[in-house]
Formats: sequence, C-alpha cells, structure tokens
Amino acid sequence: MELTQLVNDALNRKCDKVSYKRDWPPNQKQVPRFIIYDAFDPGPQPEPSSIFLRVEGEVENELNIAFTDLLTRLPCVDLIADFHCVTGWSISNVKWRGIQTKYLLNLAKPKGDFVMAVGFDGYTTNMPLSALMGEESIVAYAMNDSLLPRKHGFPLRLIVPSRYAWKSAKYLSRLIVMRDNESGYWEELGYHDNGDPWMEERFRSSDALRMRRRVSF
Repeated sequence: MELTQLVNDALNRKCDKVSYKRDWPPNQKQVPRFIIYDAFDPGPQPEPSSIFLRVEGEVENELNIAFTDLLTRLPCVDLIADFHCVTGWSISNVKWRGIQTKYLLNLAKPKGDFVMAVGFDGYTTNMPLSALMGEESIVAYAMNDSLLPRKHGFPLRLIVPSRYAWKSAKYLSRLIVMRDNESGYWEELGYHDNGDPWMEERFRSSDALRMRRRVSF
C-alpha cells in the first residue's frame, strides 16, 4: 500500500473516543508549544514496510505487528489528554490517535508486572504494567489529525498521560514485559521509576541529570 493511501485510510477510519482529564498537577506551567527532547539521534526516517511493533518478554503470546496493520486493522481510539513534562511545562488537550496498550497487552497475556518501552533509537523507559492497562494509554501513530510528525516520534509513540512525558517513549519499537523492574535510560540517571505527575514523582535523587533540549540531528 502506498504511504499516501495508508495515511488517508488511517486518518479517516472511525475510532472510539477517550478523554483523560484530571486537575492540573502541582508545579506545572502551561506553555503554547512543545519543547522537543531526544536522548539519541533517531536516524533516518524508516520506510513503512520495514516497521513492526513487538510485544515480548514475559508474555504467553509474543506479538510482531506490522505498521500497516496498526494503522488500518487494529481497533483505534482518539485520545485527548494533557501532556506534562517532568521539567515543569505542560500542553493542554493534545489529540492522539492509536491503539490502546491494554488491547495489545491482553493479546500478549503478560506474566510480569513491569514493562520496558524501547525505541528504534535505543531509548528505554520502564514503568509498572498497570500504567499501560488504563483506557488512556495508547501506541500513537497520529497527532492532532495528522500522521505523527518525526520530531514527535514517527512512526509510533507510546502515550501514557498518567505519567510524566519521558515515559511516553518516541520511535517505539518494542514493549518488553518483565517479572522484575529494571531501569530505563532516564531512570538510570536518577529519574523516578513511576513518574506520577500528581504525586510529583520527578527524581529519585537530587543530583539526577536533567533533560537536555534537542538541538538538531
């Protein structure tokens, strides 16, 4: 399928609606536009035919789902949620389209209580399995009625509105279910394992390395 037709089909099919609205977390300031961060160079944009999402690790059924199937065959949702960065800025009412992580995990049948999200760029972030079982957690392929922009994580981005945004891994390639918790990239550098904005779970230590703004790659 040509990319133009794939995008058209993905953006025009009917999806369920999900809204995740809560009181504003403490010590967050609303800003008009995103500040873009990347821990690693994401490299060249991949061809759609080469993109797969894997759900693996401590699961009964490993999944390896083609990008085209995620966009056009699996049940989708339109999610509206606020986006909270651990550094203190927030964007309100961002619209995402994608597949609920609970749908994918229920297919995989997890046998562990933790998940590591892995990006194509090598980025990792860990979280409790429970964070991905809510209605509001999705694997997004579209944002604000357009295909997910590269700077926001094309081809796929994990969106977990109940956690600070570093848990919403860009360039998502794998969800690895784990029996025991392991630290991801920022967590190794002192960020909180859970990252709940309403509990202000920002850092585990006062000397945690703070995020750097993306320059350009």
